[in-house]
Amino acid sequence: MIFRHHYGRTTWIDLESPTRDELRDVLREFDVDAGIEHEVTTPTPYPLFVPFSDHLYAILHFPTALPGGGAKDQEIDFIVGKDYLITCRYEVIDSIYSLHKAFEAEDLLSSTDKHMRTAFILERLLRRLYGALARETEDVAQTLERIERDIFSGRERVTVRRISEVGRTLLRFQTALTHHNDALDNLLGALTESSYFGKSFAEHALHIQAERDHALHLIESYREVAHELRDTNDSLLSSTQNEIIKKLTIITFVTFPPILIADMFGMNATAMPLVGHVHDFWIILSMMVVAALLVFLYFRVRRWL
Repeated sequence: MIFRHHYGRTTWIDLESPTRDELRDVLREFDVDAGIEHEVTTPTPYPLFVPFSDHLYAILHFPTALPGGGAKDQEIDFIVGKDYLITCRYEVIDSIYSLHKAFEAEDLLSSTDKHMRTAFILERLLRRLYGALARETEDVAQTLERIERDIFSGRERVTVRRISEVGRTLLRFQTALTHHNDALDNLLGALTESSYFGKSFAEHALHIQAERDHALHLIESYREVAHELRDTNDSLLSSTQNEIIKKLTIITFVTFPPILIADMFGMNATAMPLVGHVHDFWIILSMMVVAALLVFLYFRVRRWL
């Protein structure tokens, strides 16, 4: 699918899962270097920036959370010329789709700047992508709030997996944005040169970097929250397990004397005391109860109970 937006001499073309013929036609239309075709049609696992004589090529990966947990990276290829911007992707990206709808609505209302430059479109696109990532991070933060409530309501064991999933998602977000540094900075730096948009692009670059930094700081902050919650959850789990072990130990020691007495009177000895007495059963049972109570009182005195 091909989306086209024209603003005077400026054109933005967004290719969504294009065929090779569609991609080749667009690249020929704007006289883009033929070597880019191979890069666009094959996945690239890392950000990339390649300058050409009259256009720039960059690859950035924007992470997104998956409904079932975890995250994945969505690759976007950018080809930037003085009077055009070409983006190519092989997945539906909501933030780009919403930008298309915003441009269409502005066109209908005749509120679009007919002399909009490529620099402004690129800024608007990148800020929307980073803004969408910041909103996804806020959604993850709501999950952290629910996890915190569960932790302090006695559901520590249930939250172990959820904390791990949130931590992996935030780590994926942080890793992807951190990898943007070189490619994005090189792209923005090249666009600020006089051969492209010049110093007038510096303000656009600052806005883009500020949006990226805001998203990255959010991710880092919530990763710290996730770490704190994991530590708190681990401490509560350890405390709960210690209490269980303590109770089991006390039960073992309290029941040990009666068991020992029962085993003693169960021996096949010929001169067993009390055996044969008219009240032998009740006497032995009383001895068991008294021994258990003595051990129990000992634990109480030592404040182990």
